[in-house]
Amino acid sequence: MKFAGVITGDIVGSMTLSEAARRETLAALEAVFSSFGEDIVAEIYRGDAFQIYTENPEILLRVALAIRVNLLSQETQADARLSLSVATATERELPVRLSNNSKAFLLSGHHLDKMANERLVFSADDNELDDDVKMVVSLLDGYISTLTAKMAFALKRWMENPELSHADLAEKVGISRSAFTRIINRANYVRIDETCRWYAGRIKRYTEAHN
Repeated sequence: MKFAGVITGDIVGSMTLSEAARRETLAALEAVFSSFGEDIVAEIYRGDAFQIYTENPEILLRVALAIRVNLLSQETQADARLSLSVATATERELPVRLSNNSKAFLLSGHHLDKMANERLVFSADDNELDDDVKMVVSLLDGYISTLTAKMAFALKRWMENPELSHADLAEKVGISRSAFTRIINRANYVRIDETCRWYAGRIKRYTEAHN
């Protein structure tokens, strides 16, 4: 059995952004898409909306976090609404065709339309998986939304180079090691990493149980 992971999203308050800020935001999105290489297929449409598809739904939360952290690290602190979904996909629905009628695409688009103040939501075609992950994603959403630009930038550098020491990351950022450690700890990077690992493990158990 095949599984699909989809993110449908849009830029928050895109109509109020200056042209320079809009270009910077779209460039940040494109940079995230490129960083995941062939693991995802992504498309920007209507100027402020986008969809992402992966046949490896275990990485979906990391993709979503990379998008939000990259946008929040900008001087304008742009943000995005992201609706994540995981569902089975038939062979007929593969290879990837963005905006197709598979369950994952329908779930993702439907829940984006229902979002109010949330910035990150999750849905699945399995009730138990949906309940488990939805709660964790909701808690993570509330925390990510409180990040300052400095905290988001530190997280961005760490997510891009998780193997580097704080001293090496601090050098990339241009601050002292102690300052970087203080900022990244305030951003609670360990808990964020643990959450992403939990999510990947939960999705893996789900897909293995249905194969």
